[in-house]
Amino acid sequence: MVPTGASETPRRRFLGGLGVCIASLLAGCSGSETGEGTEPDDGTLVTEYTVETTRSSGDEPPIVAPREHAGNDDTSATAEPLTTHTVGSEQDAEELRFAEDATNVAAVRRLVAETAYASESVLLFQASIGECYRRELNAVRRDADGDPDVDFCRVVRDADVDCERRAREYAASAVRLPFPGDEYGGLTVGSGGSCDPVPERDRNGGGSA
Repeated sequence: MVPTGASETPRRRFLGGLGVCIASLLAGCSGSETGEGTEPDDGTLVTEYTVETTRSSGDEPPIVAPREHAGNDDTSATAEPLTTHTVGSEQDAEELRFAEDATNVAAVRRLVAETAYASESVLLFQASIGECYRRELNAVRRDADGDPDVDFCRVVRDADVDCERRAREYAASAVRLPFPGDEYGGLTVGSGGSCDPVPERDRNGGGSA
């Protein structure tokens, strides 16, 4: 975890400073961010998905295996922790390993284990995030090539969560998608923005898959 000092703002003071943002929060403001959100890009909206999240408070991310390999010379000891990864089979699922301090591991394991890989797949996305924020899934779409476009956003965590404003930790999301991994050759993941509202046409079910 990033070290904190006496000059850092405690969570109580941090939340108090968000009072001016209450009205904006109702319209999609995330934390101290302001401004009107934009509608998700064109594509077929995916509505049938399931999400579980795990976090870790140390230097090690919650998902420690598999790891990303930049080339054939990489080993598990030197390769970077995964950022994005597709679990497309039961064999892929068996390779998952979690840090000792990772939270909500049982729920993530259950989501992965209960996935029907003949018709479904699991997208893993892992990245650092402010300790006082949590990552939510804003929208999932499929582009013209059938590749998923997954849009995450961040919101302030509950007031009873003990955190420091400037501290950061890792969070990983497991998203079960309603199509197998061999149906797409690439994917796009966005994160860190405000939780924009889904367009009215999509809330009514238009273009969903």
